[in-house]
This record gives sequence, structure tokens and C-alpha cells, in this order.
Amino acid sequence: MSKPSSRRQFLGALTLVGAGVGINALAMRGLRMPLMAEPRHVKHEARHPEDYFTVSADGAFYTGVEGPFLSWRAFAPEPTLKMQGVFQVTVDNIHPQAILSSEGGGQIREESIDGLKRTVLGDTEPGKELRLHWQVPFAESYRFAAIGDTGGGRELEWTLRQAHQLGAQFLLLLGDLYYQPGDDINVLRNLSRSPVPVYAAYGNHDIVRGFDQNLLHWFERGVGPRNSTFRLGGIQFVNLDTAADMIPWSGGMRGALLRQLPPLEDNSGIRDYVIFSHRPITDLRPIEEQPSDHSIENFGEGEWLREQLLHIGARTVLNGHIHNSLERDDQGLYTYIAGEGLAHLDIVKSQGSIDWFDDLTHRTARMLIGDIEPQKPVHYHWEALNMPLDAHCSERLRTDMAKEKGHFEALLDYLESVCKKTS
Repeated sequence: MSKPSSRRQFLGALTLVGAGVGINALAMRGLRMPLMAEPRHVKHEARHPEDYFTVSADGAFYTGVEGPFLSWRAFAPEPTLKMQGVFQVTVDNIHPQAILSSEGGGQIREESIDGLKRTVLGDTEPGKELRLHWQVPFAESYRFAAIGDTGGGRELEWTLRQAHQLGAQFLLLLGDLYYQPGDDINVLRNLSRSPVPVYAAYGNHDIVRGFDQNLLHWFERGVGPRNSTFRLGGIQFVNLDTAADMIPWSGGMRGALLRQLPPLEDNSGIRDYVIFSHRPITDLRPIEEQPSDHSIENFGEGEWLREQLLHIGARTVLNGHIHNSLERDDQGLYTYIAGEGLAHLDIVKSQGSIDWFDDLTHRTARMLIGDIEPQKPVHYHWEALNMPLDAHCSERLRTDMAKEKGHFEALLDYLESVCKKTS
């Protein structure tokens, strides 16, 4: 029989080992501040509960069961799905021009296109797998748009339409889609009607805290993953989660993704990185115009992230968070801040005059455009957002205008009546 002291020593050692394993696991998973563990990754595989066919995806994530269908949403322009069994799937957020091909043991019986949604029916040979792959015909020469801080309502709806009007093949949303209750539903409704595919970064306002588990993880379950990457025509797009501070800085899925990215000279077939996220490393506004800290904090996390991006050869980073359109070289990393998704600076400049909006040249809110041509790095420029007055229906408009000098009551009352009538 063991002595009590030996037993206590054994249990103490076991506790220390367990604690060490737990701390190491927590460090790998990451801890977000304010205090919360990093959410788990969204699912990239699923099995139909009744028809028993299985699907695994690269560049798309599983959103649920809809009758006989397994539903997916793409977070890359050219997603791949691997099927086994007699399958029925829908895949949303695919460009209308994308062409479906297949490879393996099976066949596609039907594909239908409804806007950005594809419905595919088919079957595979017993024990075989069928690979479905969509490819866009514009991979070598295309345009994308980027903007953040739209909320989920009419401002987002207008932004999607304007990106399409400006000739963008897709839009990078730079976070903060959830500003008020109901925006989770509004976002999904507007994305389902979007004329262009959307790939979204996670914003600090998109972290909805509360006891509702569905709302807590609404973004990952309906919009897209918080960290992801895709390639198109020699350009690698990298979506990084900067919505909350991370401990350790290299922990979690963001750290894991960064460790997978090779230096540009070693990245075969890639000539430029497009890094997009929500919070910027540096607030580009003059110090006197910085009412609060709107950059990555956490005692050096921003500097660490800049070093990681420069190490892999990234030249530019696209951010939102600050409700302005700014650009500047930030210690070797050229930073674009495209955060005018609410276009409230147009309201400020109007000084409360409804007639001011009759002249498009008055409006100053902008959207960032990236143009890709063969063998060249991305070329960026700004285009007018041209948001009409009746799209300004966000509830936070009154709060924002209360901070500005001017008389906005008549304009705000007008907007309130217009938004109610057309809601």
C-alpha cells in the first residue's frame, strides 16, 4: 500500500502536468480580451442527417440543412466541394460567371444559378468521391472593392450596389456589420441579395456578447470565418481577425494562419499579398483628431503584427474601424483605412441641409478599389461612394451627429420619417 505522502506527491505532479497541458492548449487556442476564449472554427464538412451523403469543402463553410439540401457559403471566389453519395447542395456567394467543373467517380445531374446561389444535384459511384470546383473567367484581370463599418441595413445595401456599379467582381467588407439589434438578420438578408460576392473581416462591433449562443456566433455561422485566405490570379488575399486583442499575440487561428504564410519570394505563383482586417495597427488621423484609441492595443500587439506582415513581404494592409478614408506608409506597411460605410462625414459636411445632397459632387465618402492586371502588384485608388440621403437609416446617426457642431435636427427628423415609411 502506498504511503499517503507518496500519493500526495503523485497527485500533485499529475495536477502540475494537467495545468501545463491546459496552459499550453489555451496558449495555442488564444485568449481574447476582454476576457473570453477564442471561438472554435466553423465547420467545413457535413453529413445529411436523413440522406446520408457527405460533403467537405475548401473555400466554403457549412451553414445548415434545408430539407434535402446541405447549404454552404463560399468565402473564396473558387471554392471546392468533395461529395460522396446522392447529393443535393446549395452554395451561396459564388460569382454568376463562375464555371463549375467536376472530377472523380460520379456525375453532376443538374446545376442551377439564382444570383449568387448555386444549386447542384448529382451522385457518386459507390465508395468514390466527386470533386466540384468553380472557377472564374476573370482570374488574371479583375477589380475588387473594399470598405468597412456599414452596419447591416440600408447603408450596407447601398454599398453592395455601388461596388457592383463600380465594376468590382467582389467586395471586401472590413468589419462592423452589427451596430444595432436585428443587424444579424439584416446582414444575412442583404448578403443574400447582393449583386457581388462578399468576403468579410470580423469587427469589434460584430462581437455580440450575451447569453444567446446563436447571436454570440452569428458572424461565423452566417457570414464567414474570422481568419481565412484565398488565391486569385497571382494575388493572395488574407483575412485576419483584429476585432479583439489576443493573448498571446501569436495564439489562436490568426497566429496559425500567419505561420502558414511563406515569404513572398518563396510563395510560388504569388506576386502580392492583400491583407484585410478591421482594426488598424496605427490610427492614421492627426493626433488632435483622435478622440479615442482606434488602433490595435495590447502593449505591442500592433507592432508584432506589423513585423509579421513585413516578414512575409506584405506591402499593404486594408482596414476599417476609423470612419474615414485615409492612407499612409506606416513604417514600411502601406495602410489604407476605408471605414466610411455609414458615410456620416457626408451628413457632417451637409450641416443639416437636405438640399445639399442634390449635388453628387458635394459628397466626399469613398470606397477603396483594387485593380489587378497580369504580372503587376495590386493598384489601389479611391472612388466616390455616392450614398443617397435616404440610405442613411442607421440608428447610430443621431448619436454621431450629437458629437458634431451644427444643426442637424431637421435633417434627422426628415430621415426618421423616410426610413419608417420605407422600412
